[in-house]
Amino acid sequence: MRTRFGRSLAAFCLPIIWLGASGAMADEPLGHVEIGAPAPAFRAPGADGHPHALSDFAGKIVVLEWTSPVCPYTGMKYQDGAMQALQKRASAQGVVWIAIDTAAPDRPGYLTPAAMRARMARTGMHVAAFLSDPDGRIGREYGAKTTPEIYVIGRDGRLAYEGAVDDNPAAELPGGPSYVGAAIADVRAGKPVETPETMPYGCAVEY
Repeated sequence: MRTRFGRSLAAFCLPIIWLGASGAMADEPLGHVEIGAPAPAFRAPGADGHPHALSDFAGKIVVLEWTSPVCPYTGMKYQDGAMQALQKRASAQGVVWIAIDTAAPDRPGYLTPAAMRARMARTGMHVAAFLSDPDGRIGREYGAKTTPEIYVIGRDGRLAYEGAVDDNPAAELPGGPSYVGAAIADVRAGKPVETPETMPYGCAVEY
């Protein structure tokens, strides 16, 4: 199976996943939030020029999407419309979707506020906020390792899901189940998420 980037999926996928596991551990260790534990509070500047805090959305289901403008895996999710479709469906259900760019200013994935707004316009992101986390504080607290990586927080402020968007690393593969969509459905129904943790795939977060 060859990707649109001209490599076999196996050759392309494994190094990126390996980097996501090891590269994110450089400098400082990552934290870890157990499923069912309170989601760490945060406040960060948004692409709109205003700060946004998790507490602003208390009582709502919140999705945190770690994203990157230079990660091919993130790019594929937006190129085939999978991420935008998830975002729009979640928004229609009253879910707050927040994208986060955790990249230090000297890293390729770093975005200025203007560049963040341009990316939103270009990709058609459907998010309540697009936040910048250049010092990596939010990412480290949550233990974010890869882009894309998703965290779903329930109305009670506790972590309900963490992991991959779906089981489809390459857009050329047949569509599989949306772990995020299923997690949101379970949380909305007031049930424990059937699959609360999955292995995320993608590129290393650029701490």
